[in-house]
Amino acid sequence: MTAPAFWIDYAYDASHASDGVSRYGAYVRNATVLFAECWDGTWDDAATCAARFAAAAWQVATGPVMAPPYICMHPRVLSARAEVSTWDGSLSGNVELATGWPAPLAASPDWRGGQWWQTWPAAEFGGTGAYREPGEEELTRGPWLLASARLLFPLPARGLPDAPGGPADALEGKARTAAEALVAAMNAVVAPALDALERA
Repeated sequence: MTAPAFWIDYAYDASHASDGVSRYGAYVRNATVLFAECWDGTWDDAATCAARFAAAAWQVATGPVMAPPYICMHPRVLSARAEVSTWDGSLSGNVELATGWPAPLAASPDWRGGQWWQTWPAAEFGGTGAYREPGEEELTRGPWLLASARLLFPLPARGLPDAPGGPADALEGKARTAAEALVAAMNAVVAPALDALERA
């Protein structure tokens, strides 16, 4: 069974909420400037406004805005963004995954110069492992090859809410709906790639 690349920990969000309801909701209320172009007349196309609202909802739900984030990510996910196309206003995913070495480099010792090259180090954060870059001290002890794959793909608009007409127009609920829709759309593409990496 394919593990998810992204998920929402609703229990953590509720139990650690400063307002007693939702951490994410509080962050959304404090980040209305990120959503304002959806109702201030910057864009007059409803589909573009919905895409921009969804991208802002994703931005607020992930690091570095929220730490820990509302949208949790598989340890191999180095970065994940929902972006709006300047071409047509549609949404796309931009996800970078930590991978093993490319086959030609893994198979050949010639390029290594007799040195032992290391791959991604892992770190524990709150009981969850994550791939990370080596620290300065680690770099003094030897070389590293950090391979990754970048996935760029269109995101369907299915399930996205209309952009709110203002901060009082169900802002938090619509942001949650947008985040959930993007989690599903991102998982449809990224989770199978992660599954292939985990089985390699």
